[in-house]
Amino acid sequence: MSFERLGSLLPDEWQRSTAHKTLSEWREILPQLQGLHLSEDAVRRAEPLLVHLRRQSEICGHCQGYANCGKTGDERGMADQVQEYGGELVVQTSYCEPFQKHQEQARFQHYQVYSSQSPYERTLTFANFPAQQRQSRPQLFQVARQLSDQYEPGAESKGLYIFGPAGTGKTHLLQAMVHRFEERQVPCIMIRAEALFDRLRNMIGEGAEIEPVLHAFSTVPVLAIDEIGQERANEFTLEKLFRIINQRFSARVPTLFASNYAPPELYSRLPVDLLSIIDPLKSRLIGMSRVGDLSGDDHRLATMDLLDTDRRRHT
Repeated sequence: MSFERLGSLLPDEWQRSTAHKTLSEWREILPQLQGLHLSEDAVRRAEPLLVHLRRQSEICGHCQGYANCGKTGDERGMADQVQEYGGELVVQTSYCEPFQKHQEQARFQHYQVYSSQSPYERTLTFANFPAQQRQSRPQLFQVARQLSDQYEPGAESKGLYIFGPAGTGKTHLLQAMVHRFEERQVPCIMIRAEALFDRLRNMIGEGAEIEPVLHAFSTVPVLAIDEIGQERANEFTLEKLFRIINQRFSARVPTLFASNYAPPELYSRLPVDLLSIIDPLKSRLIGMSRVGDLSGDDHRLATMDLLDTDRRRHT
């Protein structure tokens, strides 16, 4: 759009209040002009643009978030940055920070609908992770904390595969990581393996399209799968799991796993005719993960609530 055309679209009072100002005056009005090598003639030629920038700057100065943006039309969610090119003033337009935060929040909420967490599971954090397990596996705890504190969507990163017997805190550690990702508004899906495949089976039974679900699990910045290897695995579930894992492996985005089985032992009891899927699946799981062995005593057995213990001790 030409400067003349831009000027004709501005209210008369805006044009009058800023007409014929000097470069020094404009630099006081628009600090972003500081440091640009402009002549008085260039400022005069760019006056309609400067008037427009002042108006946009005042609107942005009272910003209350993208949802309440005071701009109209395709200017909503946009920010103008001035530059000097060949002695003339030019503008580069990009998405403003409130719009980007709005988009991040929308993306976060989009993936949240696929998560499956109970109210109790949402209380499992790093702060209440069993001290004994934290002390016995300090490197595993440190890696889990560091990944969930520092990972930024879009970056390449290995995930984490946690294995060990029941009751040693695998799910707790996985939930603690997810809890931290959610605090940081990093899009994340948390689900048990069996729940994922139950959803797919139900959708197929209802004639629904499963591609959006597979796409979400394949592309979410962080995916956490609990109890992998304990689901009712068959050719259907393994094919869908391999598709998700293979895409995430290729994109080098983090996936978190918790399992009763070490990676080489995963799906070892299934028929040999499924080895063509199982072997490359396990290979990718190992290649895309740092592996932590969370062994020890069953914390739930050690802390179970016994009734009438004294009477039973005397019988």
